[in-house]
Amino acid sequence: MRVVARLAIAIAVSLVLLTLWQWLLAGDLGSGFGEAARLLFFFMDVGLAVWLLLLIVGAVRRWGRGLAFLSALIGVAVNLVTAIIVGFIQAGAAPWAFMLFAVEAGAAFLVGAAVAVLVVKGQKPAAQPT
Repeated sequence: MRVVARLAIAIAVSLVLLTLWQWLLAGDLGSGFGEAARLLFFFMDVGLAVWLLLLIVGAVRRWGRGLAFLSALIGVAVNLVTAIIVGFIQAGAAPWAFMLFAVEAGAAFLVGAAVAVLVVKGQKPAAQPT
């Protein structure tokens, strides 16, 4: 249940932040939300999947909040590398737009993940055998 709550909160906060940012840039709230969803789900998809996978592993191994946030950082890093590789393949020698979109979505996601990690109470570490 904690995994789902953290993922949902992170996505919701990320969408709000990206929507406000796109609204500021475009001046239209409706198109801002559409662009925010596109950025998050097209340019942070690999990072979201990595974070979900690591959250599941963390739930099984009873990781604390610090490792849950570290897994979000890992997801963002893997996502950025993936966006750079896809950018080189699709755009040739200058994948700057893909990198910019991935950084923008990754930054909003990190804020959302930080909020989610702080809001959803972590599990207590397992007792060490003596």
